[in-house]
Amino acid sequence: MVEEILKSKLANFLVTDASVNYDTVSDLYAEAENGDVDAVADVLEAFRHAYGGLWVGGKVEVTHAVVRLSANALNRVVQEGTLDIELPLELVRKVSVEGGFVTKIVRLDTDAGSVKFRCFGAKDIAALIEKMTLSRASIRAR
Repeated sequence: MVEEILKSKLANFLVTDASVNYDTVSDLYAEAENGDVDAVADVLEAFRHAYGGLWVGGKVEVTHAVVRLSANALNRVVQEGTLDIELPLELVRKVSVEGGFVTKIVRLDTDAGSVKFRCFGAKDIAALIEKMTLSRASIRAR
């Protein structure tokens, strides 16, 4: 059965175990004859320390049952770690929107921790996710 996608947006999501394959980045820079892999490494390691992980580019999809985050092709080439997250809506306990630079951050809290992603239209997608979680909770309560 094909699952109906209610909303799909380009997004970045925070991955705590993401790491960059600097050998691949170095090869890409060599091919382009431009770039400094050491400078990139310093910046990304500072980001990892500040945010507790790396922001991975990709997309977010919301269905009636799950929030799905998946990395784009470029990030799959240069990064390792959890590049796909599927969060069942029934596990979401709280939806909130946090401040961010340029885009807002949607935070989905579960009993096991939090999932964060950022995108344009964050308030709208957070409202949809909250509506879907409340709808599922109401169905379970019957």
